[in-house]
Amino acid sequence: MARICVAIPVTILALCASTGVQAADPVPDKVGAFVSFCATHFADCKNKVVSTDVATMAAVLFAKKGTPSAKTGAPTCVIPKGVNNDTGTKKILAWLGEHNNTYAMTTEDGIHAAQKALWNCQTKIGDGTEPGGPPAKIGQFVVYCSSHYAECGNEMVAVTVSIMAAGHSKHCLPPDNVETKEMTVAALGWLGQHQETYALNTDDGITAAFDHLWPCH
Repeated sequence: MARICVAIPVTILALCASTGVQAADPVPDKVGAFVSFCATHFADCKNKVVSTDVATMAAVLFAKKGTPSAKTGAPTCVIPKGVNNDTGTKKILAWLGEHNNTYAMTTEDGIHAAQKALWNCQTKIGDGTEPGGPPAKIGQFVVYCSSHYAECGNEMVAVTVSIMAAGHSKHCLPPDNVETKEMTVAALGWLGQHQETYALNTDDGITAAFDHLWPCH
């Protein structure tokens, strides 16, 4: 849907900025070589994990109805919210290193296998927060967003991704012509006027704003 197409670049830019993407030696395309390579090229391997996650989310979002993944509702395994990319990558590499039966897999398939084994395709761990990231509760989130606009925009993009990936979600998404900036401003405005949402978890508050601002048709 167009509403997601607009939002995805914001997420990709944020991920690239946070991981410091730079020109580097090619990352091996097989798990065995990948594990060895990562012992001395952690930043490159973290970028590989992040780019694999971005590709996974994009595939879900752009999947057309009737594709095998859409029909089966196959779970989407990425590093869950609440686990930062450094920690997630280290866990993935450790798991791969302990499972040499994965060494002949492609690097992407190995990463997916590790994510499924480590987190069972959970979308978040605990309350989904990370140190220094968006707060877990809406009241604090609204205050935080006054000085962290980009982070809050990305948090709302992440919620649209979660709603879309859920398939038959009961929650609503902004219309096709609403871009990320407009979505973020509108949702924050609505939340700021509804203090009854302040005790909600951040994701739940954002979905409540979406549901009220853009009721499902």
